[in-house]
Amino acid sequence: MNLAALRYEELALNAFSALHTEVYDGWLLRFAQGAGFSGNCVIPLYLSTRAYEDKIIYCEEKFAARRLPCVFKMTANVSSSLDQQLALKGYEMAGKTRIMECSLSPYRGQWTETTEQTRITLSHTLEEGWLEAFLGLDDVEERQEANTARTMLEAIRNPVYCAAVYEHGSIVGCGLGVLEDGKIGLYDIRVKEGMRKLGIGSAICRAIMEEGARNEADTAYLQVGASNRAALALYESLGFREVYTYWYRVKPNVNS
Repeated sequence: MNLAALRYEELALNAFSALHTEVYDGWLLRFAQGAGFSGNCVIPLYLSTRAYEDKIIYCEEKFAARRLPCVFKMTANVSSSLDQQLALKGYEMAGKTRIMECSLSPYRGQWTETTEQTRITLSHTLEEGWLEAFLGLDDVEERQEANTARTMLEAIRNPVYCAAVYEHGSIVGCGLGVLEDGKIGLYDIRVKEGMRKLGIGSAICRAIMEEGARNEADTAYLQVGASNRAALALYESLGFREVYTYWYRVKPNVNS
Protein backbone atom coordinates (compact mmCIF):
# COMPACT_ATOMS: atom_id res chain seq x y z
CA MET A 1 0.00 0.00 0.00
CA ASN A 2 1.38 3.40 -1.04
CA LEU A 3 0.25 5.42 1.97
CA ALA A 4 1.32 8.76 0.46
CA ALA A 5 -0.75 8.09 -2.65
CA LEU A 6 -3.75 7.07 -0.55
CA ARG A 7 -3.56 10.26 1.51
CA TYR A 8 -3.19 12.54 -1.50
CA GLU A 9 -6.19 10.88 -3.15
CA GLU A 10 -8.22 11.47 0.02
CA LEU A 11 -7.14 15.11 0.16
CA ALA A 12 -8.15 15.66 -3.47
CA LEU A 13 -11.53 14.07 -2.82
CA ASN A 14 -12.06 16.31 0.20
CA ALA A 15 -11.00 19.39 -1.75
CA PHE A 16 -13.45 18.83 -4.60
CA SER A 17 -16.57 16.91 -3.69
CA ALA A 18 -18.55 15.48 -6.58
CA LEU A 19 -22.23 16.37 -6.86
CA HIS A 20 -23.02 12.76 -6.00
CA THR A 21 -20.79 10.00 -4.61
CA GLU A 22 -21.64 6.34 -4.07
CA VAL A 23 -19.43 3.95 -2.10
CA TYR A 24 -19.42 0.38 -3.41
CA ASP A 25 -17.19 -2.28 -1.83
CA GLY A 26 -14.19 0.03 -1.42
CA TRP A 27 -14.76 1.84 -4.73
CA LEU A 28 -16.03 5.41 -5.02
CA LEU A 29 -18.36 6.29 -7.89
CA ARG A 30 -18.33 10.06 -8.54
CA PHE A 31 -20.83 11.94 -10.67
CA ALA A 32 -20.72 15.64 -11.58
CA GLN A 33 -22.92 16.12 -14.66
CA GLY A 34 -20.30 15.78 -17.37
CA ALA A 35 -17.60 17.96 -15.83
CA GLY A 36 -14.56 15.96 -16.95
CA PHE A 37 -13.07 12.65 -15.85
CA SER A 38 -12.14 13.70 -12.30
CA GLY A 39 -15.74 14.44 -11.40
CA ASN A 40 -17.17 11.45 -13.25
CA CYS A 41 -15.21 8.29 -12.54
CA VAL A 42 -14.80 5.19 -10.46
CA ILE A 43 -11.96 5.40 -7.94
CA PRO A 44 -10.87 1.98 -6.60
CA LEU A 45 -9.55 3.54 -3.42
CA TYR A 46 -9.79 0.84 -0.75
CA LEU A 47 -9.65 -2.95 -0.51
CA SER A 48 -12.11 -4.86 -2.67
CA THR A 49 -13.90 -8.08 -1.65
CA ARG A 50 -16.04 -8.86 -4.70
CA ALA A 51 -15.07 -10.13 -8.15
CA TYR A 52 -13.81 -7.39 -10.46
CA GLU A 53 -16.01 -8.55 -13.34
CA ASP A 54 -19.20 -8.15 -11.30
CA LYS A 55 -18.12 -4.77 -10.00
CA ILE A 56 -17.18 -3.48 -13.45
CA ILE A 57 -20.62 -4.43 -14.79
CA TYR A 58 -22.26 -2.70 -11.83
CA CYS A 59 -20.30 0.51 -12.47
CA GLU A 60 -20.99 0.44 -16.20
CA GLU A 61 -24.72 0.24 -15.52
CA LYS A 62 -24.55 3.16 -13.09
CA PHE A 63 -22.73 5.40 -15.58
CA ALA A 64 -24.91 4.30 -18.50
CA ALA A 65 -28.00 5.30 -16.52
CA ARG A 66 -26.58 8.84 -16.41
CA ARG A 67 -25.54 8.76 -20.08
CA LEU A 68 -21.88 9.03 -19.10
CA PRO A 69 -18.91 6.97 -20.29
CA CYS A 70 -17.64 4.61 -17.63
CA VAL A 71 -14.22 5.82 -16.47
CA PHE A 72 -11.84 4.28 -13.91
CA LYS A 73 -9.09 6.23 -12.16
CA MET A 74 -6.00 4.03 -11.81
CA THR A 75 -3.74 5.13 -8.96
CA ALA A 76 -0.61 3.69 -7.39
CA ASN A 77 -2.71 1.46 -5.11
CA VAL A 78 -4.91 -0.08 -7.79
CA SER A 79 -4.18 -3.72 -8.58
CA SER A 80 -2.45 -4.25 -11.92
CA SER A 81 -4.87 -7.11 -12.54
CA LEU A 82 -7.78 -4.64 -12.59
CA ASP A 83 -5.91 -2.41 -15.03
CA GLN A 84 -5.22 -5.43 -17.27
CA GLN A 85 -8.83 -6.60 -17.05
CA LEU A 86 -10.12 -3.19 -18.10
CA ALA A 87 -7.62 -3.10 -20.98
CA LEU A 88 -8.84 -6.51 -22.18
CA LYS A 89 -12.41 -5.17 -22.11
CA GLY A 90 -11.36 -2.38 -24.47
CA TYR A 91 -10.95 0.42 -21.95
CA GLU A 92 -8.49 2.97 -23.33
CA MET A 93 -5.78 4.71 -21.34
CA ALA A 94 -6.08 8.51 -21.02
CA GLY A 95 -5.00 11.48 -18.94
CA LYS A 96 -1.75 10.23 -17.41
CA THR A 97 -0.98 12.60 -14.54
CA ARG A 98 1.83 13.11 -12.07
CA ILE A 99 1.26 13.93 -8.40
CA MET A 100 4.12 16.04 -7.05
CA GLU A 101 5.00 17.38 -3.62
CA CYS A 102 7.34 20.02 -2.21
CA SER A 103 8.59 20.87 1.27
CA LEU A 104 7.52 24.36 2.35
CA SER A 105 10.57 24.95 4.53
CA PRO A 106 12.25 27.22 1.91
CA TYR A 107 9.04 29.28 1.63
CA ARG A 108 8.64 30.20 5.28
CA GLY A 109 8.98 33.93 5.83
CA GLN A 110 9.08 34.62 2.07
CA TRP A 111 6.96 37.23 0.27
CA THR A 112 6.25 37.27 -3.44
CA GLU A 113 7.18 40.65 -4.90
CA THR A 114 4.89 42.63 -7.19
CA THR A 115 5.36 45.66 -9.39
CA GLU A 116 3.23 48.76 -9.87
CA GLN A 117 1.79 47.31 -13.09
CA THR A 118 1.45 43.73 -11.86
CA ARG A 119 0.10 42.88 -8.43
CA ILE A 120 -0.92 39.67 -6.68
CA THR A 121 -3.88 39.37 -4.34
CA LEU A 122 -4.72 36.43 -2.13
CA SER A 123 -8.14 35.98 -0.54
CA HIS A 124 -9.43 33.37 1.89
CA THR A 125 -12.89 33.51 0.33
CA LEU A 126 -14.29 32.69 -3.12
CA GLU A 127 -15.02 36.23 -4.24
CA GLU A 128 -17.26 36.68 -7.28
CA GLY A 129 -14.64 38.48 -9.37
CA TRP A 130 -12.14 35.70 -8.74
CA LEU A 131 -14.72 33.01 -9.53
CA GLU A 132 -15.60 34.63 -12.86
CA ALA A 133 -11.94 34.96 -13.83
CA PHE A 134 -11.19 31.41 -12.68
CA LEU A 135 -13.96 29.98 -14.86
CA GLY A 136 -13.22 32.33 -17.74
CA LEU A 137 -9.53 31.43 -17.89
CA ASP A 138 -10.56 27.77 -18.16
CA ASP A 139 -12.59 28.58 -21.30
CA VAL A 140 -15.72 27.00 -19.79
CA GLU A 141 -18.37 27.65 -22.39
CA GLU A 142 -21.13 25.19 -21.56
CA ARG A 143 -23.43 26.77 -18.95
CA GLN A 144 -24.06 23.41 -17.26
CA GLU A 145 -20.35 22.69 -16.86
CA ALA A 146 -19.66 26.22 -15.61
CA ASN A 147 -22.46 25.89 -13.05
CA THR A 148 -21.15 22.49 -11.97
CA ALA A 149 -17.62 23.86 -11.53
CA ARG A 150 -18.96 26.78 -9.51
CA THR A 151 -21.02 24.45 -7.30
CA MET A 152 -18.01 22.22 -6.62
CA LEU A 153 -15.84 25.22 -5.75
CA GLU A 154 -18.44 26.70 -3.42
CA ALA A 155 -18.80 23.32 -1.67
CA ILE A 156 -15.17 23.35 -0.43
CA ARG A 157 -15.18 23.37 3.38
CA ASN A 158 -11.45 23.46 4.08
CA PRO A 159 -9.51 26.76 4.15
CA VAL A 160 -9.00 28.16 0.64
CA TYR A 161 -6.42 30.56 -0.79
CA CYS A 162 -7.61 32.28 -3.96
CA ALA A 163 -4.67 33.91 -5.72
CA ALA A 164 -5.05 36.37 -8.58
CA VAL A 165 -2.52 38.30 -10.65
CA TYR A 166 -3.67 41.66 -12.00
CA GLU A 167 -2.15 43.42 -14.98
CA HIS A 168 -3.32 47.04 -15.29
CA GLY A 169 -6.43 46.24 -13.27
CA SER A 170 -7.47 43.01 -15.01
CA ILE A 171 -6.96 39.44 -13.80
CA VAL A 172 -4.50 37.66 -16.09
CA GLY A 173 -3.82 34.65 -13.92
CA CYS A 174 -5.26 32.86 -10.92
CA GLY A 175 -4.98 29.71 -8.86
CA LEU A 176 -6.52 27.94 -5.90
CA GLY A 177 -4.97 26.52 -2.75
CA VAL A 178 -6.81 24.19 -0.38
CA LEU A 179 -5.38 23.47 3.06
CA GLU A 180 -5.89 20.27 5.04
CA ASP A 181 -3.80 18.20 7.43
CA GLY A 182 -0.72 20.40 7.10
CA LYS A 183 -0.72 20.12 3.32
CA ILE A 184 -1.61 22.84 0.82
CA GLY A 185 -2.93 21.59 -2.51
CA LEU A 186 -2.34 23.79 -5.57
CA TYR A 187 -5.20 23.42 -8.02
CA ASP A 188 -5.83 24.85 -11.48
CA ILE A 189 -3.05 27.39 -11.94
CA ARG A 190 -4.41 29.35 -14.92
CA VAL A 191 -2.81 32.14 -16.95
CA LYS A 192 -4.39 34.13 -19.76
CA GLU A 193 -3.26 33.14 -23.23
CA GLY A 194 -0.65 35.56 -24.46
CA MET A 195 0.59 36.18 -20.91
CA ARG A 196 2.21 32.80 -20.38
CA LYS A 197 5.94 32.19 -19.87
CA LEU A 198 6.23 35.56 -18.12
CA GLY A 199 6.55 34.22 -14.58
CA ILE A 200 2.88 34.67 -13.68
CA GLY A 201 2.28 30.97 -12.98
CA SER A 202 5.36 30.82 -10.78
CA ALA A 203 4.24 33.91 -8.85
CA ILE A 204 0.79 32.38 -8.22
CA CYS A 205 2.32 29.14 -6.93
CA ARG A 206 4.74 30.99 -4.67
CA ALA A 207 2.00 33.20 -3.21
CA ILE A 208 -0.15 30.19 -2.32
CA MET A 209 2.78 28.21 -0.93
CA GLU A 210 4.02 31.13 1.17
CA GLU A 211 0.53 31.65 2.59
CA GLY A 212 0.26 27.94 3.32
CA ALA A 213 3.59 28.04 5.16
CA ARG A 214 2.35 31.01 7.23
CA ASN A 215 -0.64 28.88 8.21
CA GLU A 216 1.36 25.89 9.49
CA ALA A 217 1.41 23.83 6.27
CA ASP A 218 4.64 21.87 5.85
CA THR A 219 4.07 20.41 2.36
CA ALA A 220 2.59 21.56 -0.94
CA TYR A 221 1.25 19.16 -3.55
CA LEU A 222 -0.24 19.39 -7.02
CA GLN A 223 -1.12 17.35 -10.10
CA VAL A 224 0.12 17.96 -13.62
CA GLY A 225 -0.28 16.25 -16.97
CA ALA A 226 2.61 13.87 -17.56
CA SER A 227 3.15 15.28 -21.06
CA ASN A 228 3.01 18.96 -20.04
CA ARG A 229 6.74 19.64 -20.19
CA ALA A 230 6.48 23.39 -19.61
CA ALA A 231 4.44 22.94 -16.42
CA LEU A 232 6.70 20.13 -15.21
CA ALA A 233 9.76 22.32 -15.66
CA LEU A 234 8.07 25.14 -13.74
CA TYR A 235 7.06 22.95 -10.80
CA GLU A 236 10.45 21.24 -10.63
CA SER A 237 12.09 24.68 -10.47
CA LEU A 238 9.91 25.42 -7.43
CA GLY A 239 11.12 22.25 -5.70
CA PHE A 240 8.35 19.77 -6.54
CA ARG A 241 9.19 16.09 -7.02
CA GLU A 242 7.02 13.22 -8.22
CA VAL A 243 5.28 11.01 -5.65
CA TYR A 244 3.23 8.79 -7.98
CA THR A 245 1.28 8.81 -11.23
CA TYR A 246 -2.29 7.99 -12.12
CA TRP A 247 -4.21 7.55 -15.34
CA TYR A 248 -7.74 6.85 -16.48
CA ARG A 249 -9.23 3.83 -18.21
CA VAL A 250 -12.12 4.98 -20.41
CA LYS A 251 -14.76 2.74 -21.91
CA PRO A 252 -14.93 3.49 -25.67
CA ASN A 253 -18.20 4.73 -27.15
CA VAL A 254 -19.36 1.82 -29.29
CA ASN A 255 -21.84 4.11 -31.06
CA SER A 256 -19.20 6.58 -32.28
